[in-house]
Amino acid sequence: MTTTAHPLQIAAATRARTAANVARDRFTAPNTMRALQFIAAHLDAAATACDAYDGTSNAPFMEMWRCLADARELITMHPDSRLPDTVIDYITAPLTAAPLPTLPRLLPAREQHAAEESVLRAELAQLHADTAAADADTERWFRAVLTTLAKWKRLEGSVTVDNARSCNRARVAELHLKCIACGGSTIRFTVREWAVCACGKGQTWGDAMVCDCGGYDCPAIQRDDAN
Repeated sequence: MTTTAHPLQIAAATRARTAANVARDRFTAPNTMRALQFIAAHLDAAATACDAYDGTSNAPFMEMWRCLADARELITMHPDSRLPDTVIDYITAPLTAAPLPTLPRLLPAREQHAAEESVLRAELAQLHADTAAADADTERWFRAVLTTLAKWKRLEGSVTVDNARSCNRARVAELHLKCIACGGSTIRFTVREWAVCACGKGQTWGDAMVCDCGGYDCPAIQRDDAN
């Protein structure tokens, strides 16, 4: 008996294959290219498993999730692939009905980077809102999404480098830190999850940080200042 795939199933498989093709088409360094080939293989396998689901066994879906998990792991290991790990959430969104991923705040020190961030946020928001295009031509729509995300990853890398410059330390601190007592950003961190402001107020790391960073990942925290 032939079973017709559900439209949501087709949408997820199409997104996975589109991401695989985009990954293979990237032009980058040899090591990154090899990683992209493996990522593409996992995404293709996930699409094939999704296609195979006929409602009688959950095995194909289990295989699909395993392949997607493998792809996410490789993407996380290779940020130079210009694929955020949220690509996997876009692929599974038709099946889970979960909201499409949002972009984290970059909080760049340079105004030019802040302007680029605003443009890319607006670009992605417009694509998210165009559900008609996502349904009518899934591949074209998702390629546009992936293009915007690739530009975002490139900007994220530039902001990371720029925010780490010593000349931007004060500005970065202003964007990431705020004392719960005086509102200042001259805050010293310790390795015991404690921070002390120049005003003398002690507070937890979580209270002092107004950014989306996690612990030592925050560019406003100087590792060589910790004790």
